Amino acid sequence: MTKASSDIYQDRYLKHQERKTKMLSEGEGHGFASYEKEFFRDIIEERVSQRIFNKEKITKEELDYIKKVIVNTPSSCNRQPIKIMVIKDKNRKEELEELLVGGSKWISKADIILLLITDMKAYKSPAEVEFMPYLDAGFIGMSVYYACESLGVGCCFVNPNVRDFNKERFENITKDKLCGAIALGHYDKKAISIKKSNKIFI
Repeated sequence: MTKASSDIYQDRYLKHQERKTKMLSEGEGHGFASYEKEFFRDIIEERVSQRIFNKEKITKEELDYIKKVIVNTPSSCNRQPIKIMVIKDKNRKEELEELLVGGSKWISKADIILLLITDMKAYKSPAEVEFMPYLDAGFIGMSVYYACESLGVGCCFVNPNVRDFNKERFENITKDKLCGAIALGHYDKKAISIKKSNKIFI
């Protein structure tokens, strides 16, 4: 077996290029009903970051749906380099609350924490390694937000910032590159939705 054929990321990249060429030459299209468009608009407009959770558990069906959404999220050249570590253990969640700067004093109350871990072997170009893992993780984060909003589940993306003196401790959880975390849980009161600005267009 050659090195190229044993590299799943390169295989996915090449298949992506093949599909792209075919799509551009033949063209594809798909439409949605007006009620589907309205439902999606509501999801986008009502989505918020939820940091206060109750003790209700995420169901298997809810988690399976979120996993399916993650699998179908776009990634650079369809390489799918982000691996998801599902954290449910109370002690491990409390440890993450200490380690993740953005999760301090709240993230352990989430029912589930998803760690977004990147397999850096997916990125061949040196120009990609500084930003592309975070871009791929960001797409997953946004997809999970929309999925959770459609389910009535609260979620919040946590940046991957771990202080230098805690990095060795974090390696006990994973030695791979952390590109973010997502807290999931049910809630009694939804966070306040802040009106989005339409002044971003120039």
